[in-house]
Amino acid sequence: MTLSKLLIKFSLSFFFILSYILMIVPTIFYITGIFPEIMLIIMIWSPTVSAIIISGVIGGLGELKRLIRGFIRWKVGIIWYFAGFLLMTGPLIFSAIYIVFGGTAPGPSTGLTIPLILIELFLTLFRGPLSEEAGWRGFALPRLQSRFSALTASILLGIIWACWHIPLYFIEPRIPFYIFILLVIVISILMTWAYNNTKGSLIITIIFHFSFNFNGAFITGLFGLLPQMGFYIGGGIMIGIYLIFVIIHAGPKKLSRKTDAEMPYTQLS
Repeated sequence: MTLSKLLIKFSLSFFFILSYILMIVPTIFYITGIFPEIMLIIMIWSPTVSAIIISGVIGGLGELKRLIRGFIRWKVGIIWYFAGFLLMTGPLIFSAIYIVFGGTAPGPSTGLTIPLILIELFLTLFRGPLSEEAGWRGFALPRLQSRFSALTASILLGIIWACWHIPLYFIEPRIPFYIFILLVIVISILMTWAYNNTKGSLIITIIFHFSFNFNGAFITGLFGLLPQMGFYIGGGIMIGIYLIFVIIHAGPKKLSRKTDAEMPYTQLS
């Protein structure tokens, strides 16, 4: 078997391996102080870089076009924008209720300024939503769904996605991994639901991803609207109800009521 045929047959495995290599090796350089800014960019963009490399090798320009097509699918119905931002607005409403009824909030850890908020918003969008979605959802998810049910594919991808973050625990403070992996699996399922019902829109998955990250960056972070444990309990209950509703309504096989022909994985070459 030639190398090209081997890459095509095991493209998904090669994608995951390359994504991990491009995360782990730069992390080592980052820790040792070798071009830390460049290493950090490689780390957070590793899923997208890996997807571009593997797509180019196995399908050339045509496969690369398919990969980025999801970034122009914005006419998907306003309900999906609402569904994505609900992951942000729900916790914000919960925080407001918590404070109104006398809950103790940590408050901002530093003086809030407009530039600081804008910078944090940009970083929250850049570090994760923009840098990862072409890889996890654009490349990996449709290929996983061609082999497994949508629910199983989401759980597998959620575990792989969560573990990909482990090197980051060596360079910055993060929430406990046992909580993080559960949250990532849940958001992975919700994002598959959105992805499958919007013909593979990466704009929508970016919104889901951004809203999910917004909670840690702002609600329990910059704004200090909720204590960590209060967020874990309240947010866990809210997102759990959201998840149950989605699975019951859409079904675990496709997380969608659309036909098989309308599923994003049917677009694979």
